[in-house]
Amino acid sequence: MNESFLHYLWQFQYFEKENLHTSSGEKISILKTGVLNTDSGPDFSNAKIKIDEVEWAGNVEVHIKSSDWFAHHHQTDRAYENVVLHVVWDDDKPVYRNDATRIPTLELKGRVDEIILKEYKLLINSPTVIACEKSFRQVNELIKLSMLDKALMQRLETKAMQVSETLKLNMGDWEETVYQMVAKNFGFKVNADPFFQLAKSLPYKTIQKHNQLIQIEALLFGQAGLLESKTKDEYIATLFREYHLLAQKYSIEKSKLNASQWKFLRLRPANFPTVRLAQFASLLFSIRNIFSHLLASESYSSLQKLFSSGQSDFWKSHYRFGKTAKGVVPELGATSIQNIIVNTVVPLLVAYGKHKNEQQYIDRAVDLLQQLPSEGNKITRTWSELGMKVKTAFDSQALIELHNNFCAKRQCLNCSIGISILKPKL
Repeated sequence: MNESFLHYLWQFQYFEKENLHTSSGEKISILKTGVLNTDSGPDFSNAKIKIDEVEWAGNVEVHIKSSDWFAHHHQTDRAYENVVLHVVWDDDKPVYRNDATRIPTLELKGRVDEIILKEYKLLINSPTVIACEKSFRQVNELIKLSMLDKALMQRLETKAMQVSETLKLNMGDWEETVYQMVAKNFGFKVNADPFFQLAKSLPYKTIQKHNQLIQIEALLFGQAGLLESKTKDEYIATLFREYHLLAQKYSIEKSKLNASQWKFLRLRPANFPTVRLAQFASLLFSIRNIFSHLLASESYSSLQKLFSSGQSDFWKSHYRFGKTAKGVVPELGATSIQNIIVNTVVPLLVAYGKHKNEQQYIDRAVDLLQQLPSEGNKITRTWSELGMKVKTAFDSQALIELHNNFCAKRQCLNCSIGISILKPKL
């Protein structure tokens, strides 16, 4: 038994309500179950309960044992003074308010159908990651679609919150924030952290003061700690000289990264951080106000064009300093651009829409996901095998969230699909 299951039983009233009474023998009539509270405080707010002949309006608190009231220190929390009903599985100890009146307690043990208990245990103890996979195909398609909408919005809100936290650290500067977030995505998973650290050590305002690509490259490669030695190669020597002068001018050398922070091992050459830094430099050179350009780009095609800035001539024939590539080094590919749009542009639009309270930006973010093809990975393939149509990034992002934060965490009772499967059969 756990509290989530008790929340589910109370919310949907899946228990025997005939001759309902408190542990003290008072008659109970449930007029309104209340609204589930996901923040701190009592579990359900705005409930209406009739006890004997008196109608009460207030909160409902749910526990496995009534003694959990004291284990959770509710007796010292004023937020719990308006609890009108204590719903428990096992009433093992009476609970009193500060004025010495006993809080009415409803014990559910013995009132719940054994079939519901059995099906719930089978579900949460399933050996498969997607606990409901055996019953999944029988669930109504509308229920599945509504759950995908919920999962997607949860994912977008979580990512938007990360953007908002970065914005706060940047004192509300959207351009600086977007610069840092895009930089982080250029590192993709393996080099995301050093890219992010690089952007924080090299302010966007500094980048914007330069309109020559070689200077932007010098700032990025130098601050990345990748220009440690002089060379006979004229391009690298120029980068070295430029960085030395600019680092002194802006007093940034002390905060530069160490070359050891960058990961090359087991990466395809096209994904080497040196190549990504060169592509990022070209993007910053071609776009002077990156945030303004992202806001103005309303379609996938315009964003694809925006991020297709390529790289300078040296990096068309080199993957690393001092070593010529055998063939032409590819520019940022369509899949990489889609990754940046999904993981950076979309969350930024959602964060900005919430910040400005303008729904149009959130709608645009969702529209972008519907324009993009779905990601192909183990998770999306698993859902496809269960009969889900995974066509767009909207689908894949929603299903990744459903898998990671509902299925894997056994949050079946917060999932419309799980609730549908557990619903008692009449």
